[in-house]
Amino acid sequence: LRFALAQSSDQLQKLVTGLLVPLLDKLDTASAVVRPKVIALLSQINKKLKGHLEIKLPIDSMIETTFGKGAAGFSQGFRLMYIGMAIEVAEEQQLVAAIPHLLDGVCTRPVAQQTSLTTSLLAAILRGPELTEDQMRTFEFQAKDQRAAILVALARDLFLYNATQPKADGSQMPVSAGLSLERQKALTNNGKAPWASDGSALQTIKQRLIHIVGSGVAFPIEMPAHVHEQRLLALLCASCDPYFQHVADRGKDAIKRMCPVNYESDTFVSSVFGMFLGGADAGEAMGTRSPVNAAVRLKLLGYLNRSELATGSYQRWIRVVSESLFGTGSTVKLRQQGMSFLLWAINKAPTDQISQASPVLLQLIQKTLSEGATASAASSLSEDTLRGSAYVAYGTLARRVPVLALGSLEHLQTLFGAFTSENASTRLSVQEGLLAMLPAYGSQQQQQQQPQRALNMLPEFLESQLESSVYQARYCALRYAISAFPFGNMDARWLCILGLADTKPEIQQLARSGLAIRPSTILHRSSELPALKDAILFICNKSRKIVDGSQQLAPESRAMASIANPRVYSSMLDFCRSLMLATGVAGIKQQRSEFAVDPADLEFVNSNSALSSELQQDSMHTALATLELSDPADSLTNRWLEIIGVVVQSLQLTDSTVLSKALMYLVEVVSLGPQQLALALFESRQQLLMRLDTHNANVQLYAAQALAVVHCVKLIEDARSASSAAWNDELAGQLGEFRAAATAPAQPKLLDKQQGSIIALGYISYGLLAATKTLNKSWTDLGLDRLGQTVSSIQAAIIDGLQLATESGTHPAIATAWCVAAGEVCRLGAFADTAESNKSAQAMAAAVNIVKDTSTPRVYDAALALLSDLALGNPSTASEVVELLLSAAGTVSKKQLDMHFKTGEALAKALGRFKCTLVKMGWVLPLDPSEVLGDDGVSANVAGINLLFEAVTTKLVRSANTQERQAAAIWTLTMVQSCPGLEALGPWLSKLHACLCMLLSDRSELTQEVASRALGLLYNLGDAALKEDMVYSLISLFGGGSRRPGADGNTADVQQALRRQIQSNEPLLEQDSLGQTPDGHSVNTTYKSILSLASDMQNPSLVYQFMQLATHTAMWNSRCGAAYGVANIIEQARGAIQPHMKSMIPKLYRYTFDPSPQTQTAMKSIWSALLGSDTARAAAASDSAMSDDDIPTTGANVVERYWDAIIEECLSSMGQREWKVRESGCNALASAVSGANPELVVPYLDRIWQMSFRALDDIKGSVREAGLKMCQSMATATVTWCTPSDASSAARNKQAQAIIASVVPFLVDAGVSSDAEDVRTFSMGLLLKLCRTSGRYLSPFAPAIIERLLESLSNMESQSANYLTFHAEGHGISPDQLESARLSAVKASPIMQGVETVLEYLTAESMEVLVPKLQNIIRHGLGLPARAGCARTVVILCVKKAELVRPFASALVKAISGSLTESSALQRQAWAAAIGYMAPMLSPGMFRNLLKHLEKVYFDKYEDDIRGVSGQVLEQLAQRCPERLCETPNGPGAASFALFGCSDAGEVVSTGFQSAWQEYTLGLGSKLVIEHLLELLRLPLAHIAADSWPHRVQSAKAIVDVARMVEREARSSDANKPSGPAAASVAALAQAVLPELVKASRGRVWPGKEHVVGALVKVCTVCADAVSTSEELRDTPSTVCDILLKEMKQGEIPYRREMVKHCSALVEGLDLDVYDQLSGTLLQLVEQYGALSAAPAVSSSHAMDIDDDDDEKALKRPQQLMLVAAAIKALQSALPKTRCLSANQAGQLARTLEDIAHTGVWNTRVASLECLAALLRHLAGASAACDRFAVDIATVLAAVRVCAAEGKYVSVRTAALDTLDAALAAVAELGADSRLSDWQRACQEALELFLKDPVPSIADRAKELAK
Repeated sequence: LRFALAQSSDQLQKLVTGLLVPLLDKLDTASAVVRPKVIALLSQINKKLKGHLEIKLPIDSMIETTFGKGAAGFSQGFRLMYIGMAIEVAEEQQLVAAIPHLLDGVCTRPVAQQTSLTTSLLAAILRGPELTEDQMRTFEFQAKDQRAAILVALARDLFLYNATQPKADGSQMPVSAGLSLERQKALTNNGKAPWASDGSALQTIKQRLIHIVGSGVAFPIEMPAHVHEQRLLALLCASCDPYFQHVADRGKDAIKRMCPVNYESDTFVSSVFGMFLGGADAGEAMGTRSPVNAAVRLKLLGYLNRSELATGSYQRWIRVVSESLFGTGSTVKLRQQGMSFLLWAINKAPTDQISQASPVLLQLIQKTLSEGATASAASSLSEDTLRGSAYVAYGTLARRVPVLALGSLEHLQTLFGAFTSENASTRLSVQEGLLAMLPAYGSQQQQQQQPQRALNMLPEFLESQLESSVYQARYCALRYAISAFPFGNMDARWLCILGLADTKPEIQQLARSGLAIRPSTILHRSSELPALKDAILFICNKSRKIVDGSQQLAPESRAMASIANPRVYSSMLDFCRSLMLATGVAGIKQQRSEFAVDPADLEFVNSNSALSSELQQDSMHTALATLELSDPADSLTNRWLEIIGVVVQSLQLTDSTVLSKALMYLVEVVSLGPQQLALALFESRQQLLMRLDTHNANVQLYAAQALAVVHCVKLIEDARSASSAAWNDELAGQLGEFRAAATAPAQPKLLDKQQGSIIALGYISYGLLAATKTLNKSWTDLGLDRLGQTVSSIQAAIIDGLQLATESGTHPAIATAWCVAAGEVCRLGAFADTAESNKSAQAMAAAVNIVKDTSTPRVYDAALALLSDLALGNPSTASEVVELLLSAAGTVSKKQLDMHFKTGEALAKALGRFKCTLVKMGWVLPLDPSEVLGDDGVSANVAGINLLFEAVTTKLVRSANTQERQAAAIWTLTMVQSCPGLEALGPWLSKLHACLCMLLSDRSELTQEVASRALGLLYNLGDAALKEDMVYSLISLFGGGSRRPGADGNTADVQQALRRQIQSNEPLLEQDSLGQTPDGHSVNTTYKSILSLASDMQNPSLVYQFMQLATHTAMWNSRCGAAYGVANIIEQARGAIQPHMKSMIPKLYRYTFDPSPQTQTAMKSIWSALLGSDTARAAAASDSAMSDDDIPTTGANVVERYWDAIIEECLSSMGQREWKVRESGCNALASAVSGANPELVVPYLDRIWQMSFRALDDIKGSVREAGLKMCQSMATATVTWCTPSDASSAARNKQAQAIIASVVPFLVDAGVSSDAEDVRTFSMGLLLKLCRTSGRYLSPFAPAIIERLLESLSNMESQSANYLTFHAEGHGISPDQLESARLSAVKASPIMQGVETVLEYLTAESMEVLVPKLQNIIRHGLGLPARAGCARTVVILCVKKAELVRPFASALVKAISGSLTESSALQRQAWAAAIGYMAPMLSPGMFRNLLKHLEKVYFDKYEDDIRGVSGQVLEQLAQRCPERLCETPNGPGAASFALFGCSDAGEVVSTGFQSAWQEYTLGLGSKLVIEHLLELLRLPLAHIAADSWPHRVQSAKAIVDVARMVEREARSSDANKPSGPAAASVAALAQAVLPELVKASRGRVWPGKEHVVGALVKVCTVCADAVSTSEELRDTPSTVCDILLKEMKQGEIPYRREMVKHCSALVEGLDLDVYDQLSGTLLQLVEQYGALSAAPAVSSSHAMDIDDDDDEKALKRPQQLMLVAAAIKALQSALPKTRCLSANQAGQLARTLEDIAHTGVWNTRVASLECLAALLRHLAGASAACDRFAVDIATVLAAVRVCAAEGKYVSVRTAALDTLDAALAAVAELGADSRLSDWQRACQEALELFLKDPVPSIADRAKELAK
């Protein structure tokens, strides 16, 4: 009853609050009789509530009682219903409090109740406020993670939901992707919820949920991991929203702010799969979910691609891949990502699962490729990418499941075939796929699993691919050949041989690597080498194609993969020869248990160069013996000889490189192999003879050597078998032919033949003479007298040839050939054995002349070789040779330093004879030299050696000629190097040591270095006493003292002397004595560095070891210098230096980075030689404090072991006075820091950066470069150390923070602000890198970084921008364009990006520090870039860190307000935008002050662009907070200001205000004028009478705008009778405005006054009713009329015309009867200017004549005509509506109009006709009461006929027709007027004219009138 009687809302509110909850409780306890009554009562309450929507239900008590009870109970349905109703009207705080209870209800209540609870929960979120952090903390998600999980799951589903309109046919609504139908119904309350169909509501609730789910306050990092995982997935769904971009953007931003998620979590992976594939969630009774949409799937695949756990269940990920590639709705990007996931899964999935899934995976891949194959040839880039990924997956799958690849060649053929079918971009992926498949063929176990048939077919298939035109196919085929077969497989090696003929360098390099034989394989795994027998047979079979004639070996053969290609055949020979050498070394190792060799010394195996050591010769000899013994029945050496012979016998082949190589190998075979080979070759020697004519000296030389060997062996064999008789005929004749060709006059075309003949004469004679000496028989004894005579004649011819060679006109090639031939004959002492004893002297004289006179290097070299051969064959001539070469030593030029080495070689061979390694290597005969020459013939020439060293020690060393001193050093080194075991050197060691020590101070760097090398060698040759003397002599040389060490062997005095010399200020060597290196570098302190190292180690004798290791002169890289390496003495030096390594490492390490190339190379040689694995381990092992695990094994470990000492050495060096020391310290420190442990670096961090920047600003350029390298190394290390990772430990975090705390302040304070540009630039670059990578570690330093970066925007601006600032106009660039470009550069600047990155890590504490810095930049910042960057920073802060900005918004706005008037327009816009973003955060007082400041700027400034900033700010305010623009408590609002600015005359100014006004008025509707009318009129009324005329005009325009708004509002409320608020607005407008406008309209005329009068008229017409009912304003219309009459009579014509228009508007708007008052003035205007409207009658002949005096009148005439037209229209408007004009008035008006119609121009005629028509209609209404019509219609019709004949203007004829229509109507209404018939006839005549009008519309209307 109380509910029924409640009438007022208060009564009902009280009853509902007190009784609703008890009634609901009653339902659970009431009996069956009472319960229906309670339900009826609740029904009554519901009816009452529907009529009183303002009633608020007791939501708090209902929630408490509802969720305090169990889920069961009869009242639960009612309770949930009333909770939903209560939420609709609840307060915001109540809604916030209800959210956690509703979440708990969703968690615990049955499914039947969850829909209602979900709806209520979402409604509470929608209708409530955007939650603050404090409000979100009340949800207690951390303590109640189930509540959090429910909210996240609900949010995810809502993010997936898209609003849909119900279908008209009532069918089921579509289900959003990712949801089930049941779940969608639960979310939308079965489609009844507002967000089910209202897009704006759905967008709002999604944004609210993103705000909650993305909050780190609501979901702290300490919460369970699964909650954060679900948050990520929910936000991911939001970021893919297809309809609301703002939702998607906020979702993406929230994901960026989330804590990292473990992608290896089982719950996360399961959830991702569930979303991707759809299906029922665990524990969910809401049906089966559909898969999510393609956009979400794409991002889910991104997470799966980073999870190895996701690959653990192949059933699921195969479905994912299948859906991605071929599912419905799949996109190109999704297919690409799906293929990437497939590749990831293949790589990461367990092997057993991959094996099980391989058939399905292979089918998916093949389907992808087959679909692409059917597409058009012009496939898109995305399709190419997809296919490429499929190929990679194909290969990777075969690698994981080798059975796929090994079963057959099908898959391999498919991929190789793709090279020809795919385009270039996809081929790289095909290549990657093939290389991924390669491991399936690589292992031995997998090869054993491969079927034999497939294994046998593979080489043939790969060989076919080598002929492909696609180089990737050839490359992959070669890779397979190398990896799929063991090195011993000759089929694979053959493929590599074929690859060497490819045109692509990378394929050639790959082929070389496949053929290279590794030293480790030779020494330890020789069984892996191809069997030499099999290799020879294989190669022989390949070469048979050339032998049997099926193919020809010629350059014309272009097939790359073919035996017929010379390059292929040459490579085949090279590999076979390398294999022989390797087999020989392996055989030697097996034969000699003591055999040991450095692996580096086995590089000759692959070098393909001539044999140059005893090891090489022994290896080849062993290999040939192995071949000989491997198959006695079929000698494999013959096979090898046959292979080589193919090249020699091929007449078409002219490639000298291949020929010379084959002949070199041939000489090796016949020289080192069995003599049977030489005998066999003798029979086919004709092929060798043919090669003597080749245009290549090497080919001729090797052919001649082979001929010498075969003739020597054959003669010995025939002599022993007594079958040499044929030699007298055949060979003698052949030699005679050679002699004839050699001595014939020179002819250019026969030059090669002559040269070959000469060389052949010498070598064949050499071989024959060697045979006779071996047999120890004369020619007569052998029965070969004729041959002997021929040989003697040849010797004579050679002597004659030598004489010819001395002549200047002899060709160098011929002269060289005669010298070579003579040398071969002389080598065996042939000239000394002849009866003509003067031959030797003649040869010597000729050789001497050539040496002295020739300038051709090769002739000089040949002559030197001839001299050495003369001394070698005839020891008695050695002294003469030595004297000759000594005399020539000083004549060598600086550009011919190689001649010293050549001379040294000649002396070594001449004096050392067969004790010299050079002579041994030059012996090609398969005979022991002692058998040929005897023991005396091979011993050294001691007398010659003594003579040489006597000259060196007494003359050359002390010579003033630099060349002679160089000769002394080089010859000494050559003798020691080439004759290491020569006993004759012993007596000279001491003297040579003294001489070489003197040469250490020579000017020539080459001399110093050669002396250094020789000293090291001499030191090792001496005994202990001699070594001690050598050390003392060296120290004495450097000024270390004159006293020898004591007898007890103590070397303290020597050590002290050495240290004093090193530490003294005096130079080690005299500066004047230092020269330059051959590469142009000046000599520096190499020896001082070496001595310093020796001193540091307390052992001066180590100087010699260092000299042996230090090799650095550029000359040693030359052709001759390379022969003098020191590899044989390094081991001895290592042994001596090992005990002192610990003390020398820091200094030695720094010296390895010395700027001097020679010092650096020397020290690096020492470092690399001494710090090898064995040496370093031995040195470290001597330190008892080190465990076995700590012993360093590499240079890097040594640096780490001695870190402190090395760093101190480097840092102290960087501060030294000498630039070289500073530079070496920088370089060394950079190398040490790179890759170092950060724990080692941190203690030195400050000092390192300080010294690095000091070096970066060094005065020396090279030091600056070293400093830059140092800084770059430190920067790389710092960025690496300070990059946070997901798995960062606490220790790592602490370490990174310590590094940041040291580096960042230094960069900010000393780096970025440095005066040095290099330092500043580098510091900025590093700081930006740290901003991008260091993340949270930067938080404490964010304010300082931001300030410095903003200031640097100006400091580091390009100089070109500064230049253009002052010269923009000269380059055609406007200031605005320049500013725009500069600001664009700021936005895109890496510095600005760094600022944006650092802003992410701001905290409340750092914000307090940052704000004053920003204020300082705003107020005092220099340069446009810095200020623009500051404005952008403020905007970014407002967007991303609004809560941090809010407390400081007022301070920042105040600072910015003062900068609004700066000169840059774009910067002003930036400041305006910043204020707009902060405006919502301002207090009301600060907001009012801001508006006052904007008004002050607008009214006080005169420049339009400055005044316009107020509008720009208002525009931003209207966009960001339009509701605050109407706030007017205690101060003005902004509405009036915005409206006032819209009317500004300046377009630049008004644009901003207009935009602001549009934003402001959007959505306000009637509220604008009803509630804010007075505010809108505030400024217009204040300035309507201002002193400024523009402000008056602006005010008038604003008032007009207000009047129009009021008018629209009044019309919308009631078209006829406004009432209520609208009527009040009209009255208020009239009361406030009209008096002020009347005042402003009086007085004199001023520019723009017409706007004020117009505003007065407009307000009068709008407020007509209010004016008529107001006592105060009732006379206003008449006053306005008076004002208009007055104004029409004054002013210029345009002004008067405006007054006439206003008059018309006033009369029409108010329906005034003022014709009597206005007609006189208006007719006067018409008559005054009407005469001017008549077109002057000008004859055609003078139609173009214009009188200059009438120019001004002509200019005014259009204005006058417009005034006439306006006056006529005003007269028309003024015609009385309630009475008729008098006859006089009507007649006067008609006559005036008729005149205008006859004579006026088109516009006045149209106006007059229209007025006539109106006049006729006006008079027709009163004609019935009159006997006579007031106007003569005939005269009117006359004017109509005149106008009807107008052929130019259609408007005139149309108006005339309208007038005729009015006349017809008037005639029809006339009574008995006597003129009626005349008028009717006149009307008919006029009508006939119109019927003929060409315009259809006029003619048609005339027809209608005719009816």
